[in-house]
Amino acid sequence: MVKLFCAVVGAAESAFPVDIDGSQSVGDLKKAIKAENEDIKCPARQLQLYLAKKGDAWLTQKQVEESVDDTSDFKLLKVVAAPLQLVGLSEKDVAFELTMEDVETMNTPVHVLVVVPTEALSTAVAKKRKLAEVRELITPSSFAKCKGGGSWVKWLKKLNGQIECHRIDRSDDETPIPLVLLNKTFARFEENCKKVEIGSEDCEFVIKLCHGMSIPYESEAELADKARNLLNEYLLVDYPASTITPATVNGSVSDGSYRFGETLLFNLECKLQKGDGGGDPTMQNVAYYIKNLPNVIHRQFPCFLVDICGPLMSVFGIVNTGDEDAICEPLVMSFPLLFFDNEWLMVSLARVCASLKIALRELTEECHQLVTSRRNLSSANDLDRLRFPYQDFVEFNGAIVSLRYVEVIQRFVFVAKLQDGSEVIVKFTKRYGQEVHQYCSDAGFAPALLCCETLPSGWTFVVMERLSLISLERAETDQTMVRDQLCEIESGLAAAAFVHGDLRDSNVMWDPVKNRVVLVDFDWSGKDGADTYPPFMNAEIAWPPGAETGKPLRCAHDAYWLDSMKRRLQFK
Repeated sequence: MVKLFCAVVGAAESAFPVDIDGSQSVGDLKKAIKAENEDIKCPARQLQLYLAKKGDAWLTQKQVEESVDDTSDFKLLKVVAAPLQLVGLSEKDVAFELTMEDVETMNTPVHVLVVVPTEALSTAVAKKRKLAEVRELITPSSFAKCKGGGSWVKWLKKLNGQIECHRIDRSDDETPIPLVLLNKTFARFEENCKKVEIGSEDCEFVIKLCHGMSIPYESEAELADKARNLLNEYLLVDYPASTITPATVNGSVSDGSYRFGETLLFNLECKLQKGDGGGDPTMQNVAYYIKNLPNVIHRQFPCFLVDICGPLMSVFGIVNTGDEDAICEPLVMSFPLLFFDNEWLMVSLARVCASLKIALRELTEECHQLVTSRRNLSSANDLDRLRFPYQDFVEFNGAIVSLRYVEVIQRFVFVAKLQDGSEVIVKFTKRYGQEVHQYCSDAGFAPALLCCETLPSGWTFVVMERLSLISLERAETDQTMVRDQLCEIESGLAAAAFVHGDLRDSNVMWDPVKNRVVLVDFDWSGKDGADTYPPFMNAEIAWPPGAETGKPLRCAHDAYWLDSMKRRLQFK
């Protein structure tokens, strides 16, 4: 008997053993593989087997996990009747003396690569990796590159959205919740960057930073040392016992890391110039964050990632949204670290630096509170909570009421439950026609508006009653009633000089409980002739004449949609 270790190409944690006699055939091995791996749903004959060997060396489990996503460089075992001992899979061929180091580093051999038709892989095979597992597989210096087996391109494709950096399309086409809605520190940082008051110490630091980073350096280590010292002196002035220091994680050394205990709060990556070494400093920073995550993830681990690439500084935020996913986004534009006569740029850079100092102080204090209170959030419900926005309470008539998110309807729209068990709709938007929504609600053709407030970073937090709505096409009611209600809505909005702004079919619904037309989605709503349409309107939609980015809202635009609806819909 020979023990063969097999791995399914493109599947997580897919290595498994198969015991088979060396005199048996490739066809017999296919049957044994299917029998051993219950996640394979196709007939055994549809499996393609490849010898997992490059030159004279077997692939290791680590190599398979990290970099094998195609089999063009491997020998196909295509002769079904061929005995295993004649195709390089005899007991002698696969003999390997394992050491403890091989086991610890996952350098154990894999002998057979298995390619399964995509539709025949069960969801169990395609399950997500834990971030703690990814941590052991990636290397920051390789992850920084855009080519190669360990590159960020390969890994982000393999992980399919688990580490979201907005660089690789996801197979589900979903866009995650913005970072500033997931963590309040990032939200406050973004808000502070626009309006925090700066003082002489902030301006003096920016001058030092620009002078220190704009001169040429002989080595990356010299540049990193200068940047680290400048940032340490300014950002951690309130914590003299703390420092930003190079940190070694699994053999990789960062240019500068600030930790509270074992929790990474800030990481620095420096490059002498753009494109230096063929690596992306932001991606290298992302890898350092992943490498610093604990074995057991029980809460959010927000972290600031700063990269200095020549005389250019960027600030990103990253946070996990559970124990399998993380999201990284830029928090501000990249700034040239050049001291020149552009007051707006220099003041903006000073605000960013001051805001970063405040944010690191905030994260440090939160970590201190966690340690002193000995909080340990570890239940499945706690982890599930991390994928929702941080705002988890609403104020009604001066009373604070907690809410619990139940499901995602769209990217910024959620179902949530209040303390009394009632369900509400929660929405986050960059602008909202509160006055128009309230008017429509009072008139009986919109959900009751329960809360509308502005959060840090400028997002609007909206809570409204949840109604069981259906499309107008499905309304089982008299056609005349619906037409009359559409006319009343049109005349009512025009009389108040209000414009909804987006009365497409999906925003004009039917409430079968109260037999009424209901308007939703008041993001663009405002005053006729005063408020304007937002930027980045969908160019594929046939908007009413005059409804364009930056142009004023008009009552005629609402009439365009409602008149079209009355002509098109066929009611029962």
